[in-house]
Amino acid sequence: MLIHFIIGFITSYLGFTPPSMLNLTVGKIFIDENKKSARRFIYGAAIVVFFQFLLSLWVISLINEVPQLLFWIKNAAVFVFLFLSLFYLRKEMFSKQKVKQICDRKTCFAYGVKLSFVNMFAIPFFALAYSFFSMKGLLSQEYNYLLAFGLGTSLGVVAVLSSYIVLIRRMESKVNKVMVYFNPLMSVITGFLAVLTTIKLYF
Repeated sequence: MLIHFIIGFITSYLGFTPPSMLNLTVGKIFIDENKKSARRFIYGAAIVVFFQFLLSLWVISLINEVPQLLFWIKNAAVFVFLFLSLFYLRKEMFSKQKVKQICDRKTCFAYGVKLSFVNMFAIPFFALAYSFFSMKGLLSQEYNYLLAFGLGTSLGVVAVLSSYIVLIRRMESKVNKVMVYFNPLMSVITGFLAVLTTIKLYF
């Protein structure tokens, strides 16, 4: 079980390391609010990741029966990222202040749940990762081992987002300058993901 936990942890840590909605958002919350609020956001996001992994196992079984399902999941991801790109662009255009508070002490946990929920790439990512490790004979299909892997993925997200907090704390003056453009950055990242997914699907 420990091996399953470690593989899940490393997979999640590496998968969530590149700059993304979650990473940028936890940085902005840390700057706008404090470490405790950022932690609440992280825990909300990590809980959703655990259930996204469990959902990915169900998706794997469905894909085996209906191979076209993965295609439609990716199509749905395109629309979600396109919506988010337009949302952040509109937010930037109509916002009077460049730096606007995302959430407060009471709402950051729920915001972490919400933003992690719309991260559509997590499900196919975990489905492909788990399938790969299973094919290599590294993972078991037993229930307890699946939970260990899932717990590893969840804690991997906690670790990588916490690493961003440490990094931002050391470079706060520079990060503050970048976070002034938080909405445009989010719009560009989600727009890029929408375009990238579309290219992979149709070209």
